[in-house]
Amino acid sequence: MTPDGRRVRVTGTPAVDTKRAAEDAERAHIERVLHPERVAARAAEDAPQRKELPTISEFADRFMKEYLPRQKPSERYSKERILRGKRGLLAHFGELRLDEVDQSHVNSYVAAMGSGVSAKTISNKLTVLSTLLGYAGPDGCRLIPRTDLRFVVEGMSPEIVAVPYGDVTKLVDAARDDRYRAAILLAAEAGLRIGEIRGLHWTDVVDGWITIRRSVDQRNNEGSPKHDKRRKVPVSPRLAAALGALPRAGLYVACTLGRGGRLAGQALDYWSMLEALHATYARAGVPVPASDSGETRPWHSLRHTFGTELAARGVPIPTIKELMGHADVATTMRYVTVSAPQMLEAIAAFGPGRQPVGNSSGEAGRGT
Repeated sequence: MTPDGRRVRVTGTPAVDTKRAAEDAERAHIERVLHPERVAARAAEDAPQRKELPTISEFADRFMKEYLPRQKPSERYSKERILRGKRGLLAHFGELRLDEVDQSHVNSYVAAMGSGVSAKTISNKLTVLSTLLGYAGPDGCRLIPRTDLRFVVEGMSPEIVAVPYGDVTKLVDAARDDRYRAAILLAAEAGLRIGEIRGLHWTDVVDGWITIRRSVDQRNNEGSPKHDKRRKVPVSPRLAAALGALPRAGLYVACTLGRGGRLAGQALDYWSMLEALHATYARAGVPVPASDSGETRPWHSLRHTFGTELAARGVPIPTIKELMGHADVATTMRYVTVSAPQMLEAIAAFGPGRQPVGNSSGEAGRGT
């Protein structure tokens, strides 16, 4: 009976079926009924103390020491810039504890980027934030793994801008160096990324095929191609002629020639290639393709030309995927655009004399 006169029935079965266990269980139950405050106090004392979790800035040091070394040098450099660079993640999220980040913080970061930052850039930054928080979860650093955060902004999609195929010839003609003529065609008619062009060896070009085995990043670190996907691409006639005109000063197809105190035969510098291509666009009178946000990627736009031209010519999507070295067919689908003439041709199928789709008898199908 409780002090206020209530009767409470003791029920239950002890975990161990002995008289002593039954008596202990009965005493514990009586204690819970008569003195709940004492039971709660003891439980609080026995409970493990919650540690205050580190801030994003504090955990970022650990993330870069433990996680980033597993990545390719180019990916490490990119993630470090996204974390610590101007308008980086740490400037916005750094003072928050790992368990404090919520959707409002993610949304405010996207808004703070403004309209001058491309969708792809924002997406890349959010991917790094997601990776960092995900890395904090499995190792027990975070008490409750978060599954409610969304790192995709409504309406955001990668922006792909290709050089019109007719302008590729203008760029080739405007190039003042055989190496850049070949490099332009390696991007536009073989689909190589700029790092893959810089990393291409003469031994990779054999019997009319190019094998893409490596890539050289902006810091001149050599590694495997993106997604670690090696691939083979046939050499087009125009590209074969351009490669045949090149001097062979070393391993690299696009190499230094030794002018200005440089060693001959080294991979061309990334920034020199970017500057040279901008100058080539200007001489050719070809505008550098820009996204809606104003971002320009002159070398990568030539690679997009390769993908969009293949798609426009009816090359099957799986084939385009392999030629471009994509990890996911969804990426390849971004190169497929439908033109007005293609839509007109499709609708023309309903014209007189055309066999109705799905009906072999010639009788029009009936809708339901």
